[in-house]
Amino acid sequence: MAMSVFALVASATPGPVNIVGALCGARFGPARALPVVTGATLCFTALLLVFGAGVQIGAAWMSALTKPMTLAGGGYLLWLAWRLARAGEPVRGEAAASVPGFWSGFVIQGLNPKAWIAAVSALTTFVLPLPDPGKALVVFAALFTGICWLSLAAWACGGAGIGLRSFAGFNRAMAALLVASVTWMLWSVAST
Repeated sequence: MAMSVFALVASATPGPVNIVGALCGARFGPARALPVVTGATLCFTALLLVFGAGVQIGAAWMSALTKPMTLAGGGYLLWLAWRLARAGEPVRGEAAASVPGFWSGFVIQGLNPKAWIAAVSALTTFVLPLPDPGKALVVFAALFTGICWLSLAAWACGGAGIGLRSFAGFNRAMAALLVASVTWMLWSVAST
């Protein structure tokens, strides 16, 4: 139960990938946003499994990657925020030329510092303390995959409910939230 609650809170609370999912849903409709949702979900599952296996071997390599990945991810997410703030009206149906796909979601999640922090927190709290961390990792990864996908899909569907009149304001508000969350993460890394 505790694992499920943690997975839900980590997946459903606002963050860069949730915002991108909502914007994809708003711009292209929920069905066309699902590849991004799936890519982001499977990337998080991969992070969880790789970190989990790595922690069982030795965790020094994860610490060395934290700052460079946060900086790279922050730069990419700020670029996304700039693009979102400048985006035009939603494009639905066959006219949508550049719908982000599976690999876009995978890369965004891989560069998302919130995902790295959630994966490490989940491992240290719910996996490593158990008598069989290998089995716990598999169970937790399966649980998190389902909950993460449903949470991100909900954000995409919520974004799809935005009307045309409020789309530009929604884009700017989401871009501002993205900039705020990235600024906070970058400030935290610079302070360490």
